[in-house]
This record gives sequence, structure tokens and C-alpha cells, in this order.
Amino acid sequence: MLFIAKYVLKEFIDPEYLQPEKFKKEFLNNKPFPYLELKCFLKENRAIELLKALSQEKFFNKEADLFKFSQTNDLGKTQNKVIKEFVQFLYSKEFIDFMQKLTGFKFKNKADIAGTLYQNTDYLLCHDDELEGRKIAYLFYLTNMEEKKGGSLNLLESGVDGNPSGILKKIVPKFCTLAFFEVSPISFHEVEEVIVDEQRIAIGGWFYSL
Repeated sequence: MLFIAKYVLKEFIDPEYLQPEKFKKEFLNNKPFPYLELKCFLKENRAIELLKALSQEKFFNKEADLFKFSQTNDLGKTQNKVIKEFVQFLYSKEFIDFMQKLTGFKFKNKADIAGTLYQNTDYLLCHDDELEGRKIAYLFYLTNMEEKKGGSLNLLESGVDGNPSGILKKIVPKFCTLAFFEVSPISFHEVEEVIVDEQRIAIGGWFYSL
């Protein structure tokens, strides 16, 4: 892996977000469950480099009753220099500390990471993401979508019976945005079907509890 110095955050993150404690209360208080949508989080030049690098990765079709989209293999194993550097940033002590201060949770120093691609008719139906150890689900958006075109990440509230009910929050993909939420038995979410010939591209995965 490439060496990442202690100025790593300044190299990748907009200065507005370099004090994570400022956003912790908002994260914890958001409904229907803790989440944040940090617009213009990644520096634009880094996001452009990432998008170009990701276009060189192979995407594989994934389809079942619950979903239809394309995904790369584990980006932690890529040979692409730009993506390697981003993975090292994500795994760095500085960024893990950043996420711990922002959420109040403790994480392992490694996360799942892959590229995702949603195109016309692709979707992800409602589910909660719960799997042993998962604590935060995250997405770095590398393309823009308009709400009317689909592709929004919808967060659903749970009813009195514990099942998902209505949509309480829509996160429309915007270039350079970081969106993430706490994984729990009530973290019901979905990705709306893309209904146009456009691409919704992101890098995402999960952080795990220490």
C-alpha cells in the first residue's frame, strides 16, 4: 500500500469537514435512524481522478429478487494506483479517527469497499443491511442524479410492528458527496429504480464495529 502521511484528511476532504465533532449531534439526532449527507465532502480533483480510475475496473452484473445493479470486486485488491491511494486513505488511522469522532462509534481499521453502478432499470429493494459486525454503511457518490430520474437512496421509518413504512428521507446522489448511516435492525433503506439512460456510480461498503 502507498504511504499516507498525517495530512491525509486535508488531501482528500473539503476543509469544511475537518472538525468532525461539529456534525456528531446532527448524525445522532437524524431520523429515521442516524445518518449524514455531507455534500462536497471529497475534493473535486480527487473525485474526478477516482471516477476515471473506476472506469478502468471491471463491473459484474448482480441480480436477484432484491436487487439489480453492477459491482466491482473488492477494491482493496486493485492494482490501480489512484484507487489504491483512496483505499489507503479510507483505512488510515486519520480517517478512522475522523469517523469515530463523527459518529461516537469505534471501528476496526479496515472496511469493505467496492464500486457500484446502477443503470436504467437497476434497483435495490428495501432491506436493513444487518450482518454481523457491520456498524456504518457508506457511499461516496461520483456522479449526479436528478430525483425524477431515480437512483435516490431512500431511508424508511419503521412502524409500530417493526416493519418498514414510509420514506422519511431521500438522498439524491450528488458528485463528491459522502452519505452514511448506522446499520441496525431498523436501518431500512432502498435505492430507487433508475428510469433513464444514465449511470449512478459510487464507491461504498461498510465499517465494522471494533
